Amino acid sequence: MSELSTKISTILIVDDLAANRNSMAAMLEGPDAQILLAESGEQAIELYRQHRPDVILMDIVMPGVDGIEATRRIKEEAGDRFVPIIMVSSSEHEAVIRKSISAGGDDFICRPFSTEILKQKIYAIQRISKLYGEIRELNSIRNREEEVAEQLFSGAVEQGNVCLDQVKLHKQPASTFSGDVQLTARRPNGDLNVLLGDFTGHGLTSAVGAIPLAETFRAMTAKGYEAEDILKQINSKLSTLLPTGMFLAAAFVTISQDGYCSLWNGGMPDILVLSPEGDVVLRIESSDPPLGITLRLDQLIVKRVTLDAQSRILMVSDGVLEARNLEGDYFGEKRLLWAAKQGCKEEQLIKRVTRAVELFSRGHVQEDDISLIEVPAHLDLEEVPVAGAVQAPGETIEEGARWEWRIRLHGSNLKRLNPVAIGMSHLQEIEGPSDHWHDVFTILTELYVNSLDHGVLQLSSEMKASPEGFAEYFSEREQRLNAISPDSYIELQLTHIKEFDGGRLFIFIQDSGEGFPFDEWLSKEPNSNEDAQPKLSGRGITLIRELCESLHYYDDGRCAEAEFVWRS
Repeated sequence: MSELSTKISTILIVDDLAANRNSMAAMLEGPDAQILLAESGEQAIELYRQHRPDVILMDIVMPGVDGIEATRRIKEEAGDRFVPIIMVSSSEHEAVIRKSISAGGDDFICRPFSTEILKQKIYAIQRISKLYGEIRELNSIRNREEEVAEQLFSGAVEQGNVCLDQVKLHKQPASTFSGDVQLTARRPNGDLNVLLGDFTGHGLTSAVGAIPLAETFRAMTAKGYEAEDILKQINSKLSTLLPTGMFLAAAFVTISQDGYCSLWNGGMPDILVLSPEGDVVLRIESSDPPLGITLRLDQLIVKRVTLDAQSRILMVSDGVLEARNLEGDYFGEKRLLWAAKQGCKEEQLIKRVTRAVELFSRGHVQEDDISLIEVPAHLDLEEVPVAGAVQAPGETIEEGARWEWRIRLHGSNLKRLNPVAIGMSHLQEIEGPSDHWHDVFTILTELYVNSLDHGVLQLSSEMKASPEGFAEYFSEREQRLNAISPDSYIELQLTHIKEFDGGRLFIFIQDSGEGFPFDEWLSKEPNSNEDAQPKLSGRGITLIRELCESLHYYDDGRCAEAEFVWRS
């Protein structure tokens, strides 16, 4: 028994016949082996609780609690711990073997058997037990490492989210790592971008693209890019990074300070716009493929609408709709809409929906990550705190130091590129972050939109006087951009001059359009309320004059010069 005793410390022999118990004990006795004897299933269970034996030899046919039932109970009590049980019987009938294995038996031996056969059975089961222990320890180490990694990962990806006092997020991973990503960030003009993404599958593998996704989303949002530009860049990055067969379904929402909302859906469940009573007033279905499948996305379908200020936008991952109960039924959209309606009435939309999913799927293992985002149609978009300009220790910038940046876009590049975001990127890279760039972004945006929409494309602001006209405006804008002449152009130039207590930024913009009657807008006082057109008609010039030191139009409105001054 020397080889056996070095590997096994405790063996429990269970048999209602003393002769059988003693015979097996004699076969296995040794100086280092502790033999425990039980004459019934009840006694076997009790001895297991007291001693936790390394191997159990279990007779099948016994009065009272037989070996099948005793095995089942011991396995239940053991839980994740592997307790090898060798079933012992005088019958080799298939039904006996099947019942033994179904109850949790790990091996089977039929009487009569020799000492050598019994020892070899125990040696084999010992090897399995050792491997099981090693795997369990490795899994424990991996789980601990994943928990630490997930904490670091979540911090890197979602810690920078903003506006969480108004935007409600809920995430329930199916494993340690979630393949769902929830991101929020503000553009320099205060607009809020919200993204809900769902990588293929779940767990660590599905999360490999989350960090580059978050970095691209935040960097491009901070530079003022529109949703379409951000989504195209994310797609380009993921298509080169993700392995074959892996992609990102995503939903993207922009809430603007101007009262409009942009929505896009690529492979996600419908984005729902809900009334205060919980009725669906707008549904944004998936109109484009998920991100990361193809290298290029030439044109994305971004829906631009104006919403009632009391509306709510609900974004969910497919883990919500595909949650299942014990009968195998899916939660589905019908139950989602019912729970959302009740939640809107109670002003607890996310809480009500997640509770409904929990009650529906109780008892069923969660198969996919569950994510929900609730975005109010009207947000209090106060200015984003921005750190001061970055300056290396001991670095001094000479007063009067000057740099210039210029870009000239022709034809289809006016649709493809955003010079405002590109210019803001250069400004921030050269001068570092600053509270003042919010105003600069607003000035550049208003000047560029005026040149493109009303100069080059010859669109009338009067079209935006109503929600219907607003949608028509953007539709007509898209058509005219698609048919733009190669001779059309816009030139933008920035000139930055450092001053002792701040700086000056001179902005020059020129377009190839037919101009516009700028005099009637310049003649108004900056705070005049004479304009009968709501929201956007003439708003840009008025706003620029309020923010700038000076604003001049010439060449029939085709050229504009603005001077922006700030003090430290």
